[in-house]
Amino acid sequence: MLSHSRRFSPHRYLPRATSSAFTLVEIVISLAVIGTLAGSCFIGFSAVNAYAVGSRLYSEAQAAGQNQIDLVLAREPFDVMSTPKKIPLELMTPAELAALNPALGTSTPATTNAYYPYFLQNGLLARDAFIYTDPNSGQVLVKGTVTTTVSEPGTSMTLEGTTTDLNIRRATVTVSYKFRNTNYTVSMDTMRTADR
Repeated sequence: MLSHSRRFSPHRYLPRATSSAFTLVEIVISLAVIGTLAGSCFIGFSAVNAYAVGSRLYSEAQAAGQNQIDLVLAREPFDVMSTPKKIPLELMTPAELAALNPALGTSTPATTNAYYPYFLQNGLLARDAFIYTDPNSGQVLVKGTVTTTVSEPGTSMTLEGTTTDLNIRRATVTVSYKFRNTNYTVSMDTMRTADR
């Protein structure tokens, strides 16, 4: 037989009441963990986005430089043997540009002048390059400059005692732009010989 204390103890047969709510400390800690994770995700996504924009701008600068290189390689006629010489403006050295238009060395030509796109204070071939435009507003956010420097490396060839000038021009295309207060430069070189 059961003892009297065991028979009439209600707490033995009823389930114990447990607390199913969170305490204030647990809620504060979980919010702190969630906030830290959200903040680190935001910082990570911002860094990835900045890297993507930087890569896109670099690709745009490369494309602008490559377009200028293609223009240098495709311009015709480039004939230094004819009289007068037929040299496209894109392949002229600064000295040749200044000889064609002496005013270029002392003043900026008018915007209607044919030499205006090829003028810069130091005599280099330069033009603006729109590197990045906001697709929604159409506003230019990053603008760069494409500068072309043309030089004659003075290469020649000697065959059977006769030295012949190879009439080679070296063009260096530099695209400069500024992004997040940092200056970037993409530079490309090409060489082109005269058509004859």
